[in-house]
Amino acid sequence: MIHNSQKGVATLPTIIALAILILAIGVGITALSFSEIFITAGQNNALKALDYAEAGAKDALMRIARNKNYDCVIVNCYSVDFISNGCADSSGCAKVSVSSGDGSLSDPKVITSKGQVNGNIRQIQVDVFYDVLLSGEIATTTWKEITD
Repeated sequence: MIHNSQKGVATLPTIIALAILILAIGVGITALSFSEIFITAGQNNALKALDYAEAGAKDALMRIARNKNYDCVIVNCYSVDFISNGCADSSGCAKVSVSSGDGSLSDPKVITSKGQVNGNIRQIQVDVFYDVLLSGEIATTTWKEITD
């Protein structure tokens, strides 16, 4: 004969085991979600940095289009803020340099633009070639991302 006091003894460990299992699954899903959020934020910052680098290169192209002899050979010669104080705190900035090349096939004018968003840095190089037949206008450009 089973006493009434022993009927719930097997139920209590089962409930505790299920509660621990549910808690472990919940913690795992939460950790995975936070990991995905951080990865996505990092990817977004990297894409913004690439956009900023491209915008810096386009700015340099405009300067060259206005003056084909334009150069700015010091590394990170000038900067473009994309947000307030973007270059001061590295939160949204492009730093640009322009070589003193003559734009020929053997000596192209080279634009180097580095976009930065927090710790994410992307760098673009644009080689600019002039058309000697069209009074030195920009004929072609080649763009590539520099990876170190």
